[in-house]
Amino acid sequence: MIIVMRAGASPADIEQVTDRVTALGFQVHLSQGTERTIIGVIGDERTLDPTAFEVLPSVEKTVSILPPFKLASREFRPEDTVIRCNGVKVGGREALAIIA
Repeated sequence: MIIVMRAGASPADIEQVTDRVTALGFQVHLSQGTERTIIGVIGDERTLDPTAFEVLPSVEKTVSILPPFKLASREFRPEDTVIRCNGVKVGGREALAIIA
């Protein structure tokens, strides 16, 4: 997850957010620009609720990096999923060819 701080966020505001991130067991990657500060949350962010940070007055927005259905993606599990239902195979690439 990336936490984008509002323009002009004070060092105390940034520290409040980074302290909360580390208290939750994640690491912080801080990137300070001329206008904005970006806080990268390092770890499996799927367990985090972005609204826990978005309610803070100094936070502009949060952006998730990991896709929410990563475990069901081809990237995570490249082999086809085929299910048998009453002797009929359902799923897989062959099913996609029939539909197309």
